[in-house]
Amino acid sequence: MKKFLLSCLLIASVSLIFAQTISRPCVADYKINNGGGNCPDVNGVSATGSVTLSFESDVDPAHVPLITAVSDITDPNNPVLVTGVTFGSGELLNNGDVKYCYYIGPNNNNNLLGHNSQFRFTVAYDINGQLFPCGTPITLPVVFKAFTASRSSNTVALKWTSASEYNNLGFEVQRLIGTGTWQTVSFVPTQAAGGNSVSELTYTYNDLNAIKGVSQYRIRQVDIDQRSKFSEIRAVRGIGQISKTIIYPNPSTSGGKLNVIFDDAEGTRDVSLIDMNGRLIKQWKDVTNNNLQIENLTPGFYNLRIMVRETGEQSIEKIVVNKN
Repeated sequence: MKKFLLSCLLIASVSLIFAQTISRPCVADYKINNGGGNCPDVNGVSATGSVTLSFESDVDPAHVPLITAVSDITDPNNPVLVTGVTFGSGELLNNGDVKYCYYIGPNNNNNLLGHNSQFRFTVAYDINGQLFPCGTPITLPVVFKAFTASRSSNTVALKWTSASEYNNLGFEVQRLIGTGTWQTVSFVPTQAAGGNSVSELTYTYNDLNAIKGVSQYRIRQVDIDQRSKFSEIRAVRGIGQISKTIIYPNPSTSGGKLNVIFDDAEGTRDVSLIDMNGRLIKQWKDVTNNNLQIENLTPGFYNLRIMVRETGEQSIEKIVVNKN
C-alpha cells in the first residue's frame, strides 16, 4: 500500500516567508577603531579601521543595515560629507551592536577618527533588493506558513496556510505544464477581513489535471494595491508516472538545462552529478525541496546519485545531454 501511495501521490511542502514586519532602528551611537584589526583585505587594500554602531532598538539578524553615508558634523551648522571611504557589510555582535570594516584607498592614509571630530552615520536596510532608510518598521503583505501539492487520480489538491496577512487581496493559482508558459487557473480571494489577519488561515484549491507529464504549481500573492510576489514552485507527477525520481527533459538539448522531481518532500537529500569518467561535476547538500534544476551541462552522459539522509537509501538516475 505504501509503494502504491508513493506512486500515485507527490507531496511537496515548504515553509515560505513572503513578508513580515521588519524593524529598521536608527543609529544611537558609534565607536571608531583605527587600524585593520581582524578586517580582511579587499582588492589588495587593507582596512583602515572599523566602526561599531549601536542602535535605538534590536537589529533583525536577517536584515543587518548597510552604512550608506558618513558626514563630519564637528560644525553642526556645516556638515561635510566624507568621501573616498567604503564600508564592508555589518557583523552583528553578541551585544546587539554592529561592526563594519572601512577602507580608504592605498594612497590615502586618512581615517575617520580625526582630532575632536564628530560624525553622523546614515544607514539603510536591504529588503528584497530595495534599500529603505532607518525609521518606522515595514510591514510586508503576507507570511506564508506552508504550501503543499498532491495528486490523486485526475485531481491535484493544493493547500496553503498564511500565518498572517496585511493588505492582501488574494492568491492566483498558476500552473506550468512541460516547457510551456505559466497559466493562471484560478483566483482565491483572501479570507481575512479587509485583507488583514494575525491568525492562521488555510486555503485549498482542487485543480482538474489529467496531464500525463509533470505539472508545476506556484501561488502569486496579490496585494490590494496590486503588488505581488510568487511562492516557490511545487511539482506533481503526471498520471501513470510511477518512478520515484523524474528527470525532464531527458535527453536534454536546450543549453543543458533539466529538472529533477523527487518522490516527495519528506526527507533531506544529498545529490551528486557524476560524469561517465567518475568525476564529480556538481553537488547539492541538504536538499529538502522536491524539485531541483540543473543548468549549463555540456553534451554527454551523466549519473545523478541521490542519497536520502534519514534512511540511507541511494539511487542512481541516468541523464543524457545531447548537442543542440
